[in-house]
Amino acid sequence: MSIDLKVYDNGDHTCLVWLPSDVQPIKDCRGFNIHRLLKPDAGKSAVESYLQGFTGFVDGQKTDPNAPWEKPLQRFMWWDYLVAPSNVVQYSIVPVCGPDKDHLSLNHAAASALTPPMTITGQMSAHISCYFNKGIVSAQWVARDLTALGKKPPKLADLIAKPGTPLRNALSGLLRPQLLELLDDVKKNNGEIYAALYELNDPELIPKLLALGQKCHLILANGAFKSPTNDENKAVRTQLHGKVDLHDRLVSSGHFAHNKFVVACDSAGKPQRVLSGSTNWTVTGLCTQANNGIIVDDPDLGAYFINEWNLLKAAGNGYPASLMQANSTSKSVTVDGGTITQWFAPTSAGQDLDFARQLINGAQQGILFLFFNPGAFEPDDKPEMWTLLQNILVRHQEGTPNYKPALYIHGVVNQEIAGLTTENPTTPAKKHAALDPATASPVKLFDGGKNAPQSVPYESMVPKAIKDAFHDFLAEVMNQGVHVHSKVIVIDPFGPKPVVITGSHNLGHKASTANDDNMMIVVGNAPLAAAYAANIIAIFQNYRWNTYVDAHAKDPQVWHGLVDNATWQDGYLDPTRPDLAEIKFWLGEGASSPAAAGQPAAAPDAGGTQVRAATATGPSAHRGKSKGQSSAAKKPPKKRRAKKPAKKPAKKHTAKKPAKKKKPARKAKPAKKRKHR
Repeated sequence: MSIDLKVYDNGDHTCLVWLPSDVQPIKDCRGFNIHRLLKPDAGKSAVESYLQGFTGFVDGQKTDPNAPWEKPLQRFMWWDYLVAPSNVVQYSIVPVCGPDKDHLSLNHAAASALTPPMTITGQMSAHISCYFNKGIVSAQWVARDLTALGKKPPKLADLIAKPGTPLRNALSGLLRPQLLELLDDVKKNNGEIYAALYELNDPELIPKLLALGQKCHLILANGAFKSPTNDENKAVRTQLHGKVDLHDRLVSSGHFAHNKFVVACDSAGKPQRVLSGSTNWTVTGLCTQANNGIIVDDPDLGAYFINEWNLLKAAGNGYPASLMQANSTSKSVTVDGGTITQWFAPTSAGQDLDFARQLINGAQQGILFLFFNPGAFEPDDKPEMWTLLQNILVRHQEGTPNYKPALYIHGVVNQEIAGLTTENPTTPAKKHAALDPATASPVKLFDGGKNAPQSVPYESMVPKAIKDAFHDFLAEVMNQGVHVHSKVIVIDPFGPKPVVITGSHNLGHKASTANDDNMMIVVGNAPLAAAYAANIIAIFQNYRWNTYVDAHAKDPQVWHGLVDNATWQDGYLDPTRPDLAEIKFWLGEGASSPAAAGQPAAAPDAGGTQVRAATATGPSAHRGKSKGQSSAAKKPPKKRRAKKPAKKPAKKHTAKKPAKKKKPARKAKPAKKRKHR
């Protein structure tokens, strides 16, 4: 028996997925531990550690760093958030085996081979990079960090608004430093930028724009309408006026000047790089909403963005027919062996959505997504009005032209809360009404397209997700309003034609025909697709666990810890259940071939045509070693009183950022509720 392991990285974290090569349960296995070797960079020595879970077999079980078998992972997928860019990591999956929870050890003889070295980076291919924040505040690591600040911690809104605070830096992830670095590089090289922004209030980003002076060419929208001036950016507009090359775009109700892009130019004014993605340049956009950014180094693409910038400047506060006419066709460029097709909105008839629909209809293995406020479902007889979410979910609807029941579909939809938008109808389309995200529940989890989505209830998400301490899980804070702001679709990330769709576009008809928006579609860049897919599934798993806790918090027998037998494996390895298909999807079976075991995965392929993954197959180097403890595990496990096994959910929670356990978090007041687009 051996274990197959694959590791993906997206600069922010690694995603590990594994499976016994014979797809059979491991005898006496109580879970797994992750053996990790981490070098701060290629020139440093590796530090050995073992990544455990965060729950034990009984409530209150302490973590003993010298006994890494005591809190094994009872699942086949995990996330390591304790990595950073330039780190070099290797992993091995080690079964934790024994007759019961009090007599366990690491079974090195059955462990997976060690993966080849992987360098953590947001640089997906030679000219394309992507970056993510950690804006999901309904997480255990946030609760622990707030608890560490004392009995009366500062307000979350105050912490994230103050530059330099550890929580602001952690929540903003790699996004904030990359935005700052982009602007610093332009300033250092005496360059200039062309930017179109929807919202702007961040205390670190504003000074960087001011430092560029008249070389900062900025179209600043009025954001979410704010009475009485209908200008959310009024204060910063006054601050920037006369100091940068500022152009107002104050559009009327029914429209949003919704772009968030920057083109970086050299000292001669020639475009060099383009920044797109979902991130508003605000405190909340960086820290309390899940967001992404993508940077493409390509002068032709940069010139196309500048052309759109000039069209918007010429349009003033209006929407002339010439703008829609120009946006109704796209431009394609070849970058790193793949194709980027760039669309701008508003279009005349949703041509950008039609282009994306063809790619969705062609998906062969799976589709993952994050949506914010895509809009209500439209009637079946008006497919030209459908959101792209409808096009994805209909792939699981029997009798439709592109029906494919085995297609892996997972994602999260954050529909704006009812009453804050006119996009929520009182009577949605009847046939697929159960799948319609336009309800009062702000966040929904989609696991396939046949069953109704799992709602994350309003009362559970606002102001906190896990309302009260749940066994060994702390109460969590939750910001109000927007939780998942990314707008991303990933198609066949491990297939021969991977696709990433991202940008500012909400991926619905209104965004396509009434708003300023951009949609970047990257085809053929496998490292980029895998990176976005890993980000999406981590967000999905976080909310799935929090929803489970909310639904079962008062059930004393509900699953909340580890199961003291080996049968926990059965649900995952049963070929008739979707869990095994999910694991195989993430292992990339039947897709493009990964890097071979034993070959370094330290640098992305310049062509971007192959998934950047570290793969381990075959027996462990410890195959001949007897079953027992590792060199890092010297203390024997402590005896604990047996407890009646608890019920187990079909699927378990995701990883959260590790930290020492502390007292339950006190309730921090959430950030002020605001509209966002």
